Amino acid sequence: MRAAALAAVGALGACGGVTGTYSLELTTAPGSTVLDGVARARLTLTTPYRQVEATRGGDGKFHLDLEVPANGPAGFVVFEGFDAAGALVGWGRSAPLPIAAVDATIAIYVAPPQSLAAAREALDPPRRDFGVAAFSFGPVLIGGTGADGAVLDTVDVYDLYGHALVPGADLPAPRTAPSAAAGDVGYAYVYGGNGSDGQPTGTLWRFDTQVDPRGVWQQLDSDPLLARADAAMTQVGPEVFLATGAPAAVIDGRTVNVTGATTLPALAGTATSVAVDDLFYAAFVGDGSGDGGIVIVGADGVTQPVTPPASALRTGHGAAATIDDKVVVIGGEVAGVPTREALVLDPVNGAGVEARPDVLATPRVGAAVGGNGRVIVVAGGRDAGGALVADAEIFDAATLAPIATVSLVVPRADASAIPLANGQIMIAGGVDAAGAPIATIELYTPATP
Repeated sequence: MRAAALAAVGALGACGGVTGTYSLELTTAPGSTVLDGVARARLTLTTPYRQVEATRGGDGKFHLDLEVPANGPAGFVVFEGFDAAGALVGWGRSAPLPIAAVDATIAIYVAPPQSLAAAREALDPPRRDFGVAAFSFGPVLIGGTGADGAVLDTVDVYDLYGHALVPGADLPAPRTAPSAAAGDVGYAYVYGGNGSDGQPTGTLWRFDTQVDPRGVWQQLDSDPLLARADAAMTQVGPEVFLATGAPAAVIDGRTVNVTGATTLPALAGTATSVAVDDLFYAAFVGDGSGDGGIVIVGADGVTQPVTPPASALRTGHGAAATIDDKVVVIGGEVAGVPTREALVLDPVNGAGVEARPDVLATPRVGAAVGGNGRVIVVAGGRDAGGALVADAEIFDAATLAPIATVSLVVPRADASAIPLANGQIMIAGGVDAAGAPIATIELYTPATP
């Protein structure tokens, strides 16, 4: 739903009197009353810094204007809503906005701090096992399996500027459990996945998100000998990615091909990379990754020596990068037993692996794990008895100290946790207790702007 509680105009002036206007509107979860208790609103532009406040007018709206020169870098607009006692009861942040002479309407999703709430729109059709390529404008959700078991060619873009699902051009052929990743120049790369016949494929496609109106697909390569599905894929260089498997696969968007990485050990489990000064360091963790469950690939493409703990040989876990370039691996099961333990890796400095026992309050398998650099969300999954876990545990990414436990809108397992450029984390996909795919998209809103 859209809430007509904000009348805000960002006037951008450029040389020669050229101006542009961002018209801002607020959106909330369906049925949310978060805006009803807002007595005072604050609007902040982060770059260049501007801040204005207003109380609710007689028309029920907050009238806020920001005027800045239209020649700056990208910034964010932050809305904060305070109740009559001055407590922050709802906030939201825009996607990155170019401070330029353009006209556009921008939606900001507002929710209570530290909450999970439904997005304004849901997946149609509901589906699971889709690939995800995350861009600053929002994630692209690719393929998947529908409620009837059919393999889909559906492509949706979650438009972070409007908080709406926008259909992309259909896949060249249906795929479920494909590997997907976002490149640096607007391309999404999609590799492998199962076709309509249920068999893994070795196709490499590139989706150009910059072509109006729905993007354009191009097949770059196909190698049946490198066919695979449900592989993790992460960036290891400019337009270059590694996908798990035996052998690992190198997806090179510059030379538009996929090749087997025969000099690397087998890679399995989660794949997470961090970038420092445009150099990428990748960590692959899970049973089947190398001999001990952890393989770290340095910026030179050479594996770094590491001595994994026995608990690295896990399955059903997740991983997220932190703001200080560490990788946190959490959850899953070791030798068939769900674990509370987290592993902290330092792929940049090769400082070994630190095991942190008893991090999770509820050990879980198949949880959606994602982070925005500062917090890590571990959402849903299955407990030791196989039942769905109905909550999400939130942790400080630097210390792994628990911050909160919040209820899911829809309990689920095997979903994706997708960081968004506005600081929120999206929970999408997965299955319910009966194994049916879930349509509802949930958004985690952190505690503070």
